[in-house]
Amino acid sequence: MKILVIGGTSFVGRYLVEAAVEKGHEVVLFNRGKTNVEVFKDVRHIKGDRRIDAKLVGQEQWDVVFDTCAYSPQDLQPMLDSLKNKTKTYMFISTISVYDDYKNGRPNELSSTFTQKIETDEVTGDTYGPLKVMCEQLVNDIFKERALIIRPCIIVGPHDPTDRFTYYAKRLTKEGKVAIPGGDELNRLVQWIDVRDMAKWIVQMVEEGKSGTFNAASDPLSLNNFIDEISTEVIKKVWISDEVLEKEDLGSRRYPFWMPFSIDYPEGFFIVKNEQAVKNGLTFRPLSKTAHDTREWALKRELKAGPTLQQEQLLIHNK
Repeated sequence: MKILVIGGTSFVGRYLVEAAVEKGHEVVLFNRGKTNVEVFKDVRHIKGDRRIDAKLVGQEQWDVVFDTCAYSPQDLQPMLDSLKNKTKTYMFISTISVYDDYKNGRPNELSSTFTQKIETDEVTGDTYGPLKVMCEQLVNDIFKERALIIRPCIIVGPHDPTDRFTYYAKRLTKEGKVAIPGGDELNRLVQWIDVRDMAKWIVQMVEEGKSGTFNAASDPLSLNNFIDEISTEVIKKVWISDEVLEKEDLGSRRYPFWMPFSIDYPEGFFIVKNEQAVKNGLTFRPLSKTAHDTREWALKRELKAGPTLQQEQLLIHNK
């Protein structure tokens, strides 16, 4: 297949390129040439800005387009206008943040999504989900049965720019007391997807001509077991309650994979159903393997997520 990857050098796109090249497909990247310019030197690049230069990719025919980096209709519309008659399949990376109701059970692909229309293209915690819904609607309106919408939960693995999972992968390598967010209640669950598992599966899906909408998420795991699977040393878990964490307010250094229990989020996190993806071939590598590979990549990385050691020690001291 001839595959166009919009972006393709950062995180999700990077692994889609690797998975597609490994399977022998012809891959072309379209991006501004500003991120990780050293990768994929043997792959053809078309340099341009998706909002301004979309016409450049409309000059060729494609079997598949992988769109990993559209966050608003303003990002998306120029590409759709240029490619609507130029590709057999349009794969769009969305998010489970499109769902507007977690309090009545875990959402599946048919569950309700946000309905408000956002006029701005500014992405915030409040606009992210609704904007992605609007993007999904545009893709489905134009490509219909040729549209493949993927809704991932937290994506993890090497080259993750957010450091959310990387925080735990690195922190849980030292013996002694470790502050863990929330509590050890068995119903406090977490969910993730290894970027490499998702990329391999997406390539498989387009090879098989699949379309539709799919949640991309692991089977849920208790936070307690999540910590155990990642830890490489004997640690003493010090559970910090939701009440303390909300009172302390760690700002931008808040704990990843943690949300307080609430009426809106009764499981303490975003947990979705993944049966349709699993039925269509999504598989998961061991969490310990994901943690190992992420640590190897991040050996000298200064993390942007998670509390600092000083903040953590204060939490433990004040418990």
